[in-house]
Amino acid sequence: MKRFMMTLILLGFSNSSAFSAPPALQDGSVGVSASFGNADYFYTALSPYGEWLELDADFYAWRPTHVRYGWRPYLHGRWAWTDYGWYWISSEPFGWATFHYGRWYYDDAYGWVWVPDRTWGPAWVEWRYNDDYLGWAPLPPYASFSLNMGIRFTTHWFAPYHYWSFVRYRSMMSPYVFQEVVPIEYGRRLISTTRSAGRYEFENGRVINRGVDREFVERRGGYTRIDRIDVRESHDMGERIVRDRTVNRIEVHRPDFNAAGRTHERIDATRVDRGSSLDLQKVERGRRDESQNTEPRQVDRGRRTPGLDTRSPQVPSIERKEIERRKEDRYPFPKNDQVVRPRSNDQRNVAPEKSQRGNRREAVAPRTRNEVSRSAPSFKRESPRGSGEGRREGSRRR
Repeated sequence: MKRFMMTLILLGFSNSSAFSAPPALQDGSVGVSASFGNADYFYTALSPYGEWLELDADFYAWRPTHVRYGWRPYLHGRWAWTDYGWYWISSEPFGWATFHYGRWYYDDAYGWVWVPDRTWGPAWVEWRYNDDYLGWAPLPPYASFSLNMGIRFTTHWFAPYHYWSFVRYRSMMSPYVFQEVVPIEYGRRLISTTRSAGRYEFENGRVINRGVDREFVERRGGYTRIDRIDVRESHDMGERIVRDRTVNRIEVHRPDFNAAGRTHERIDATRVDRGSSLDLQKVERGRRDESQNTEPRQVDRGRRTPGLDTRSPQVPSIERKEIERRKEDRYPFPKNDQVVRPRSNDQRNVAPEKSQRGNRREAVAPRTRNEVSRSAPSFKRESPRGSGEGRREGSRRR
């Protein structure tokens, strides 16, 4: 009887960890949408670790400020093989957000910046490999995820050499992989000797990062087997590996975008004055959800408050005046339909409306003087020999 009771106690103790473990990530919980630049859900969580930038109206980016020289995304952490494919476990406090959501881009003026997005993934990177090395680089904001096509680029893109991190296969699963990454100059030469690999898929509600084939990494790296690690959702902010006896699992924070857990405060971001090298015209922003705009932000930006119509149909806005002025500059001469002509004989005395040409100086015919007819001057005609007095004077002298 005592042995039976002890057996029950041991079984209950061994199974207690399974019941206390956080729930696994639910299939179908991954939302796929093109909403780059929306910082509402990440503003409060990432503000202590970096600076928010406003690249355009309501388009935000974040950059880390407490990092070392030579830092780049997907460098400080380790790789793991999961049900989602290759999974990046970051050792940085902001990694749960910046390495599973959004895209990274190296700006010429501001360095590495992260553009937020709502689609969760195990790691948003691209891969290259050969027989001795394999490498990864962060995907830019030009790369959007589609359910049917996977990763789709909106412009021609080739990741620069300083985006890449190359390691040997035997160092792929190292917990300190950043110490095994080759120098940037050597990685620059590896780009020309490696080929692209990997793809992203959507299966059973999961975004899967295939990357380089796991069996190929096992053979080239000398691994007996790369074990699969479970990924579970955690309510605590952050990301970590939990070792429970002989089983390891990854606990990662996943915010609920459908709940009211996002910030309702005004976003305090630095307005970009020097401009950004990121081509925002090539970034898919998608349709903006107007319900995400909070009232304080609308008031601060001078927007119309819902329920209050402040538009005046008689007085055009400043933007409309600016557009009309630009149209006048572009078309300095009036078009045919802009000149009003009389339609009948009884409207001939009506002055036509002043067109755009009225602002220009019209050519006026030169004035003519009223010439008064005058008689031709009379001259006394003399004989070829002169007058009579001259002839008499000459005869006296003789």
